Amino acid sequence: MPIDFTEKAKRYQAIDEIIASGERLKWDEIVKIIKSKYKLKTSRNTFFRDIKDLEVKYKAPIDVDSQTNGYFYTDPLYSLPRLYTDENAAKAAKLIKTLMDMVKGNPMYKEAQEIFESLSIENHDLSLNNIKINKKPENDRIIFVGAPNKKIPAETWRIIDKALRENRVITFNYISNSDTVSKHRQIQPWQLIFDDGNWNLHGLDIIRGKAKRYSLDKIKNLKITDQIFTLPPNYDFRKMTKGSFGCMADEKFLNYKIHLHGYASRYARDKIWGENQEIIPDKKHPGPDHDGIILSFRTNQLICVQRWVWKWADEAWPIEPKELVDDWLEKRERVKEIEIY
Repeated sequence: MPIDFTEKAKRYQAIDEIIASGERLKWDEIVKIIKSKYKLKTSRNTFFRDIKDLEVKYKAPIDVDSQTNGYFYTDPLYSLPRLYTDENAAKAAKLIKTLMDMVKGNPMYKEAQEIFESLSIENHDLSLNNIKINKKPENDRIIFVGAPNKKIPAETWRIIDKALRENRVITFNYISNSDTVSKHRQIQPWQLIFDDGNWNLHGLDIIRGKAKRYSLDKIKNLKITDQIFTLPPNYDFRKMTKGSFGCMADEKFLNYKIHLHGYASRYARDKIWGENQEIIPDKKHPGPDHDGIILSFRTNQLICVQRWVWKWADEAWPIEPKELVDDWLEKRERVKEIEIY
């Protein structure tokens, strides 16, 4: 059975209200009120655990009067944070939880869930596995979908989590999409990246001396070493690329110009694809619906752009750079040679 953090959150709120009232009640008096007024299950041990959690997790300035043994706030202005108190906030909570469900498996997921749910209030029924907001059914009308996330072994999560927290070098065997045999890797783990339904590890390949990305589901024989590394100031993947094509990138930045028309044109207009982006009408090739454009930008994600342009079929073709044009022409020739059965 999963822990129901909803009940815990309700007790937190009850204790907060009782202490904030200024009555300076003893622990057994507070427990009695929690049971009678708030209709919540609690006990002496549960109460003291809750008090400790409030002090540690929420920095509640709780103290006990030396004469009456009653509880009070040393800061009378303190109150426990109250979230999700209206219908709009309830919908926001539902969206946040649904989005979190897309990234289950991350070592921080359960901790994030506990914090998120412990900030709920008594009007909302929240549980670890599923948020049920007992308001209106419209809360289930907005969802997030993505590519299926492959199952990552718990031991992989444990080791990578420890390595990230302690800046420890890891080793593993790995077969990339371009390899046919497994190769030994020695890596400084920098970041975990969730992209298109899959988890990727971003870090420094010590042997090659380059920043690389590795799919967690392909990592085998993972081990953590005693070797400590210093996290470089430029480790963040988002600072290494200005493109918007996922987590693949290389060192070479190129300037791109791509013709788009039809649905591809309409799709591309409202998004940022790279640095120095510019969109102008393609007067020479306006397309059947006269919506042709030339999309220009700068990025270091050549492989991703090659795949992106090709997927639009007849609605897109590259103008520059040469690397993109040559790849597109080669693909077109190979397609011509395919025999349709």
